[in-house]
Amino acid sequence: MLKFSLRFVPDDQTSETTLSFNAHSTAGALDAAKRVAEGNWADLYQGNDLICRLQLAEENGLWRVISANTKSGC
Repeated sequence: MLKFSLRFVPDDQTSETTLSFNAHSTAGALDAAKRVAEGNWADLYQGNDLICRLQLAEENGLWRVISANTKSGC
């Protein structure tokens, strides 16, 4: 299994939260993340490597995903 983590940083930049978990693949990591995502942007890491920034769209349950090099949402 691979080690992943989600780092949530609220818009007001306070109380950053990090959730670490294991998954068999990036797809599995997205499934696990869906259970805890609350609409805020989060950074998805595999080990120490930033994979992407993502946000769960509450209206349809789909992921908004942007490059790991982009600092703000779409």
